[in-house]
Amino acid sequence: MKKQSLIFLGFIFILFWGCATPGQKFIDITYLADHEKKQTGGIGIAPFQDNRTDMGEGYIGYRILLDNSQETYLVKGLNLADTLTRIIGIYFEKNGFTTTPIDPWDLTPDGVMKASKGFKHILAGTINRFECRAKKKGGVTDMILDIDLTLYLGITDKNVLKTIPVSFTLERTELVFTREKLEQFVNPALKEVIQKALVF
Repeated sequence: MKKQSLIFLGFIFILFWGCATPGQKFIDITYLADHEKKQTGGIGIAPFQDNRTDMGEGYIGYRILLDNSQETYLVKGLNLADTLTRIIGIYFEKNGFTTTPIDPWDLTPDGVMKASKGFKHILAGTINRFECRAKKKGGVTDMILDIDLTLYLGITDKNVLKTIPVSFTLERTELVFTREKLEQFVNPALKEVIQKALVF
């Protein structure tokens, strides 16, 4: 009986403390949805700009553990702006567009005309805020995800610039927190944002 109790206590210890080690952890941010390729034409995509302050280029967020130590989460590749530029390109390609990297352009209607170079649309974006704050409390982890982006879509045949602000906060509680759970929190949120913000 004593041996069984020790095994049970060991299981509880693993459940409550598993994966709870301080240090840096890396997550994969990507775009996973499938689409019917109904669109045609080319889109020029400029590199996203990271306007966050006092954060590294790869920073995603953190989790405070029970002993007040901290896990820090970084995007694979250590550059969130490059990652968002890439997954926006994946979204367009899954819809049937061809995508081409272009240089940063002046975010004005005149800038759209000068940067068009035969593309049907051109796109740029800024990261104003992107952070997941999490805290382990007893056997659960509470998470808050804040994302604030601004997308700039140039419609080249009309020399029109559309500014598309995207800002939201999501909260979730996980009984067992893992790196994969964080990916499953961030990636569906980004997918929904992209699909709603860039409708063609």
